[in-house]
Amino acid sequence: MQTKAKWLATVAATALIATGAAAQDGDTIKIGGMVSITGAGASIGRVAEIGWQMAIDDINAAGGIAGKQVEFVLADTMTDPTHAVSEARRLVENEQIDAMVGPVTSQETIPVTAVTTAANIPQITTAASATLTPEAAPYHFSNSPTGLNQMIANIEYAINELNLTKLAIISDNGGMSKAAVQEIEDYMAEKGIEPTAIQEFAFRTEDMTPQLFSLRSSGAEGVLIINSLGDDARKFLQNRDEIGWNVPVLGSLTTTNFAVGNAEILGVEAFNNVYSVQFEGMSYCPGDPVGESLYAKFDAKAKETVSDLSRLGGSSALSPYYVEPFVLKAAIEGSGSTDGDKVAAWIEANAAEIENMLGTFAANDQTHFLPSSEAMVVTNKAYAPREDGLTERLQCD
Repeated sequence: MQTKAKWLATVAATALIATGAAAQDGDTIKIGGMVSITGAGASIGRVAEIGWQMAIDDINAAGGIAGKQVEFVLADTMTDPTHAVSEARRLVENEQIDAMVGPVTSQETIPVTAVTTAANIPQITTAASATLTPEAAPYHFSNSPTGLNQMIANIEYAINELNLTKLAIISDNGGMSKAAVQEIEDYMAEKGIEPTAIQEFAFRTEDMTPQLFSLRSSGAEGVLIINSLGDDARKFLQNRDEIGWNVPVLGSLTTTNFAVGNAEILGVEAFNNVYSVQFEGMSYCPGDPVGESLYAKFDAKAKETVSDLSRLGGSSALSPYYVEPFVLKAAIEGSGSTDGDKVAAWIEANAAEIENMLGTFAANDQTHFLPSSEAMVVTNKAYAPREDGLTERLQCD
């Protein structure tokens, strides 16, 4: 594996290498953040930026990482994979970052991992494409479950609790969703069923009614939707309501995480017959104490510090990004290094020890997706979380 210094030697002058070494040994640790501030995915950029900055502020207030304060540098991907790669190179070569959070979408993250891998940079994202294997991106980890792992709980609930056997699939055209659709088909086949229809829409689409009409005409009794942007989740529910199709919907994390904001725009009626998954750590069963979980404490802080929290989708929309710098903190301190290979080896061996508000993590040399399918539970009325931000599970022991 090439070290950062060796990689930088191929792209920078000797003076720059010396500067990079000094930065590594200095009083700060520099983390780069990549997200769409402009472009089609800009709606999520503000959410990610706030979540990351809250985490960096909390980490610095508690003493930093390994006793060093964290400097955060934000880059705009413009929802353009080519531009994202250019910005990743700028962060590595010019800013000389020690670690990276983001990008958010798989189609941006996949090419960026070539840059972080070459530079031996540890990277934590929410990208969920199954192609992000340890072989392809050895220093990349995701705190999102894969698309399939997000939907397994939904499929099981649809079959075993709603008694549905005719399920259709709709997804956006992002890398995570595209990879997930085939895996979902394969998983459904293991259950003895196949999709009645499969439809796809573009990011930030203006109209999904053609796709919805096609799904309805297929005889679907329920629809599985997997997508990345809260705007698209809202458009799907809006168009579903407009064509008068009250079919059960089983959504991915995006449906849940943006439910609060989308319900304010569409009204809660749009969520009739809508189910979606959530992390176990962000859900509750009747009788669970209020305000005591890690997520509940984060929710309270977010409500105090983010003035337009509801418009952004609530604390659940911020939570995946807030977790990422803390994963880096645990791994850098645990491994005693910011080198990607050492950080990755530590996470593979110690993922379950990383305290976080989502649920128990797991990783190994075969998968760097930290949450498994067992970390996901099915909820409804995600637009109406409990006073401490948790969403009620539909299935409790």
